[in-house]
Amino acid sequence: MKHIKLRIIFLWIFCIVSISNFSQQKQIDALKEQLKNRSLSDSLKIKYLGDLGWYYSSFSSDSAFKYNKLALALSKKTNNLGGISQAYNDLGIVHYRLSQFDSSLVYYRKSLTIRKKINDNVGIASLYNKMGIAHNQLFQLDSAIFYAFESLKIYEKLGQKKFVAANLNNIANLYKDTKQYQKAFEKHQEALKIRTSLNDEKGILESFVGIGNVHIALKNNDSAKVYYEKSLEIGTKLNAINELSTIYNNLGTLYKSENDFTKSFANFKKSLQIRQQLQDNYGIASTLLSLSDLQMKQKNYLESERYLHQGLSIAKTVKANELQQDAYKQFMELKAYLKQPDSVSFYKEKFIAMQELLINNKVIQQLSELETKYQTAKKEAEIAEQKEIVLQKELALKNKSLYATIVTFALLFLGLLFFANFKKNQFKRRQMQKEIDLKDALATIKTQNRLQEQRLRISRDLHDNIGAQLTFIISSLDNLKYLSKDANDSLKEKLTNISSFTSDTIFQLRDTIWAMNKAEISVEDLHTRVLSFVQKAKKAVPNTEFDINYDIDTNMGFSSLVGINIFRVIQEAINNAIKYADAKKITIHLFKDETVFKASIIDDGKGFDIKKVDLGNGLANMEQRISEINASISIDSTLEKGTKIMIQLPLKN
Repeated sequence: MKHIKLRIIFLWIFCIVSISNFSQQKQIDALKEQLKNRSLSDSLKIKYLGDLGWYYSSFSSDSAFKYNKLALALSKKTNNLGGISQAYNDLGIVHYRLSQFDSSLVYYRKSLTIRKKINDNVGIASLYNKMGIAHNQLFQLDSAIFYAFESLKIYEKLGQKKFVAANLNNIANLYKDTKQYQKAFEKHQEALKIRTSLNDEKGILESFVGIGNVHIALKNNDSAKVYYEKSLEIGTKLNAINELSTIYNNLGTLYKSENDFTKSFANFKKSLQIRQQLQDNYGIASTLLSLSDLQMKQKNYLESERYLHQGLSIAKTVKANELQQDAYKQFMELKAYLKQPDSVSFYKEKFIAMQELLINNKVIQQLSELETKYQTAKKEAEIAEQKEIVLQKELALKNKSLYATIVTFALLFLGLLFFANFKKNQFKRRQMQKEIDLKDALATIKTQNRLQEQRLRISRDLHDNIGAQLTFIISSLDNLKYLSKDANDSLKEKLTNISSFTSDTIFQLRDTIWAMNKAEISVEDLHTRVLSFVQKAKKAVPNTEFDINYDIDTNMGFSSLVGINIFRVIQEAINNAIKYADAKKITIHLFKDETVFKASIIDDGKGFDIKKVDLGNGLANMEQRISEINASISIDSTLEKGTKIMIQLPLKN
């Protein structure tokens, strides 16, 4: 029933996106028809080409680039500065929607230069707003806040209330990102008040989402749900698919924090489907990493790894370094759960390298901004100096000295801020490295202790196994005494089998060492080793029939200790059946019963009375080995009917 509901929801989302695309396609077809008109003026051609680029940018980046570049080429050819600035602006938007934020800033700056020349204040304010949003995506929050306020100043002067509200909304989001939650609430409420007065439903939707996000940051989940549900209602009504993808993603995060994994998964999948339709690569990567973390919390490690690989691949494509860092951190946790220390070390190095890259990029950005501010101040000082020289030389000299002093103190102050920030980051890196080194040292000590314990167990394995082999050899040699002198061929064959069986002792020694070095022994490994042992035993007792079967996932594994102990017990049981029971048939069966792994060894030999027979060292060793791995063993024997030995291992162990 749940799957049916999910399919219906996904179909509904698909329909919304399809309807939106169909509506846009009608606009696109109409614009293309207009462009076929040969009498169309160049300015209208530029406008229509730009409009085509705008419509395509929401679902086909290649077509968007094509028409925006055509608009740019025609604008340059006709020296249409307004068209050039608009084309650069539109190219920046396409790059932004592809999560190529650095590239978007390049085109925004080109557009800004031209709009300043033609005094396009509305266009300048719009660019400042978009530049602030792009800087926010790059986690350059100081630049983001600067451009947001610059945009706000212009819109307030122009009386553009709708855009004033949009900037207040962006500033509120920036305050939220810098954990100034009270300021974030205030700015969101200011924006919501303006939007309500304008009956701007799209704007109200954005305000509700923003307020919900602040409640999430403050862990007021119930309040957040109220605002998200309001925004979902408006978003569905307006077919605002971009906003819907964000809301579903945020709801997924909210329910994950409450451990409501079913609702979390459903909302993340809704968000992912919309973002894939929109080709929002940054959003896709972010949602995939959220799904990976969700699966890891539920111990679905294979699913978690699948989402991780997908998310990391897309994050690399769009150069989203912070998402790559998050992916490497998740990989460290995943490989730790899977007990793969080499992989943990590998992704730890990747995580540290990405962390250093992010810090270095931030330092470079700060240096670049300092240089820009310095050059700007220097140019302003020179211009002021020239003006003052024309008016009065003495006053010009004083102003020059004043400007130099201001610039010096400003640079000194900024330099101190930069140095303090650098030292703070350096201290954090050192502390993190110390913590990592300490964890590595503790892990090394634990590993050494485990290795020592395994060496002791291996010594006991060698003693028990070699003793059993030698006992068998002695028993076989005693049997030779009963062979007549005329049975030379039989005697030779018997001696050959004994020699071969003795040499197997060396191979079993190698198996024991192999088990020590192997992190895990699978059911397939166990079955192969039992089969190999039986093949060799057949040569010694050719008249005995062996039947080996299993119905269990061959990839299921045990630790090396558990695996080798189970094998040794099976081996001892087979030896006993051969030596003492005169069995005609021995059956070995490996299987799983709910949450318990079981191995049975059944023979049709003489059997024995458990109450009357001394179990001896062999069976005692079997019980000792089974107890070491927190398993159990039962022995059921009936005279003249045979013996059944059952090993049971709870899988949680």
